[in-house]
Amino acid sequence: MSRSLRHIRLNPIQSFKPALPIISLNKRYYSTDIESLKKQSDSTETDNSVNATGVIDKSSNEVLLYYSFSSSRNIIKQYLVRIFSSIPFTRKYNEETFKDKVLEISSPLPTSSKITELVPLTRDSGAFVKFQFPPTESARSFINEVRSNVNKNDSKRLDNIFKKVLNSVWNRSPKVYSVKGIPWIEDLRRFPSAKIGIKFEGNPLTEEELYVLFRRYGLIDDIKADPGESYILFHDVRSAICAKHCITGMVLDNGKTTLHIRYVPIQKKYFIVEFISNHTRIAIPIILALLATFAVLIFDPIREFFIQYKITHSSHSLDHYKQNKWFRLIYIPYKNLINMVTSSYDYIDTQFHEVTGLKMEDDSCDTDAQSMHDLKQENNMFWKERFDKSKQLTMWILENIDTFIVVKGPQGSGKEEFVLDHTLLNNDKLSKKILVLECDELSKARSENNLIGNTASQLGYFPVFTWTNSISQFVDLGVQGLTGQKSGLAETKENQIKNMFSLSTQAIRHICEEDYSKYVKSVERRNKKLPDEEKIEILKLEEFLSQNPDSKPIIVVSKYARRADIPSNDFIYPLIADWASGLIQNNIAHVIFLTADVGSIQHLNEALPNQVFKNISLSDASMTSSKQYVCDVLKVKDTTTLDTCLEPLGGRMLDLQAFIRRIKSGENPEQAITEMISQAAEIISTVFLNEHLSNSNNSDNNWNPAQVWLIMKLLSNKDEINFAEIIKSPLFKKSKETMDTLSTLEKYDLISLRRDKGVLSKIVTGRPLYKAAFENIISDLRIWKLYETNYLTELINLEVAKIQKFENELTTIYQISKIDGRIDYLTKKIEASNTKIVAYEKEIVDIASYKAEQKPHSFLGLKF
Repeated sequence: MSRSLRHIRLNPIQSFKPALPIISLNKRYYSTDIESLKKQSDSTETDNSVNATGVIDKSSNEVLLYYSFSSSRNIIKQYLVRIFSSIPFTRKYNEETFKDKVLEISSPLPTSSKITELVPLTRDSGAFVKFQFPPTESARSFINEVRSNVNKNDSKRLDNIFKKVLNSVWNRSPKVYSVKGIPWIEDLRRFPSAKIGIKFEGNPLTEEELYVLFRRYGLIDDIKADPGESYILFHDVRSAICAKHCITGMVLDNGKTTLHIRYVPIQKKYFIVEFISNHTRIAIPIILALLATFAVLIFDPIREFFIQYKITHSSHSLDHYKQNKWFRLIYIPYKNLINMVTSSYDYIDTQFHEVTGLKMEDDSCDTDAQSMHDLKQENNMFWKERFDKSKQLTMWILENIDTFIVVKGPQGSGKEEFVLDHTLLNNDKLSKKILVLECDELSKARSENNLIGNTASQLGYFPVFTWTNSISQFVDLGVQGLTGQKSGLAETKENQIKNMFSLSTQAIRHICEEDYSKYVKSVERRNKKLPDEEKIEILKLEEFLSQNPDSKPIIVVSKYARRADIPSNDFIYPLIADWASGLIQNNIAHVIFLTADVGSIQHLNEALPNQVFKNISLSDASMTSSKQYVCDVLKVKDTTTLDTCLEPLGGRMLDLQAFIRRIKSGENPEQAITEMISQAAEIISTVFLNEHLSNSNNSDNNWNPAQVWLIMKLLSNKDEINFAEIIKSPLFKKSKETMDTLSTLEKYDLISLRRDKGVLSKIVTGRPLYKAAFENIISDLRIWKLYETNYLTELINLEVAKIQKFENELTTIYQISKIDGRIDYLTKKIEASNTKIVAYEKEIVDIASYKAEQKPHSFLGLKF
């Protein structure tokens, strides 16, 4: 030991008793001229309180104590104390509140003693209290008496073991310390820390001296002595606060050493961050795996719930709860209030019409009512021809034997209405669990995010974060740069869609299991009331689902096709087929496919190669039903005018509804059918006869305008043409390309292919209205000249290509050896092709000079 602390005994339990030369209770030593500075500033200021100067003065018969009321471990409290203090209606700890608390825990005090000044420190959960003690008593005895009273009162407060345990945990016992230095009361943004820094003005102290000086305020974890600045790490923040307030400004060794204390933020060592930064190849994949696992654990149950909600919407919709009396008690006043607010602007108009006797009509309501009436008429008339098929579909589902059903029919034939409105929704058992997938919404998505969003919307998959796809790609790129390998965070859209359907399978299974659990509980309750010999055997899940078809959801896959509109989305249809086959094989759902593309059956055959599908084919309605339907909706009895107009529509529901809308809008029947035929002709000319679209990069547009023109000419004069007849044309010589072209045209509803025992035999018009459109296009001389010339030009090109091929072969034969038979054969072929070219060119010249009355009526020997 050296200097003024050489007589101190290093016993941490013993009180600190400094030698007299170190510090005087009646005189303060300032190593700086702070006292002179304060006196100079006080002389010109009116406010010289501690709040303005930060320094507490005391006279010879006063003693300054620091009260610590509770622990200050709450860091949030330290940072937000200023905000809370400015918020109204919050509890305020002012000087009077602290004064009452100090008197309560320090009583009984000597009669002649009193509190002369109190400075609360809300941030530190403490206060500086200046007492005036009696002249007959020393400062030391007064301080000891105050400490003794505080300890006794605290012991009385902790009168049971529960309070003692809580007090030991939260450290809320008040403590009193004598202020040995010159406290600096500041409100800077320097928040308490368990670590304090001691700067020495003068001679520094050793570790032993620092320990003796600071141990009384709490346990010390570490001491680092340094001549410039020493550091002490306390076990808790409360000890550091008390030490700073009581020791800072303390003068030792007759003014040769002054201590200045500040809080030092503790720099914590983050081992996890260090591990991640030093081992990126290991840490980043682990973090990504944990994040993925966390996302699955959190979001997948939520998504599964929403999928189940979408499937069981009929039993969990808002309308289901509107019948509840408590719901009505809340909902009806709310609805009236909303209506009053939103329709308040109509008050003047309403009053005006009431006064004038005029009645306001809501066109939208009339339209809705009329639509409902039309639907009823449609149900009664238009669909009676399909009643037997609807009954058959219902029976197949209730039989519950391999319910993999395919409903085929041309576009606009009402497949969705037939399955949903007239079959499933009319049956109370089958209408409770239905999921409808609109495949065209998926196939038309032009971006990955749109595809994922549309799929999620169809399945009820929520929440879905499409924006993470873009972010994951950048993260994957960054991880690859850091670790040299991809993280796998950026999944392909195929995998993401597959995961959505996998989760949907789980949701469908849980729906079945919910009904099964209800069945099990019901049987168990009944068995409790029955004797042992009469107890009912509980079926297994598979047996239960086989006997209860209404417990399985019905999946309706609408607009299923062979190819997607966007080639990059072609994977969707095989994926849906595989998903549906899994549902059937697991016996957890009924699946109904609605398709207008016969080629799409190939996907289903590949998904279920050993499954025999149940098929229902829908055709257009008969003319009798079509006329009756239109007459009932339009409320007309005279069908003379309608007979001619309805014949081109042919019973196609889509066109009949469009015709009815035109009549209601004010057009007469002749006008309506003429406009419809013109629009259909324009569609055909734009889509099928457009050379630019046919030669586009879209692989689905694999037809040639000349091929379409030939089919149009043949079908405009016949209801059907034989496939053997169409392949006579040079444009349809290649069998594989011909089948692809015809299948594509069937997909777009231009034609319909009829098969006999699986073999293509007949070709008919895909949409009845298109037959009239064909005639409309061909009857226009200008259009006929254009496309007929293009058709003949295409035939000439084919013959020219043949001649070039034959000529090349002849050249090769002459170079090798002479084969007279082959040379004669090729020569005749060349002459035949040349004769055809001459005939085609002559016909092109004749077409240019044709007038309307001279237009030929034969083509390739076929009479028109």
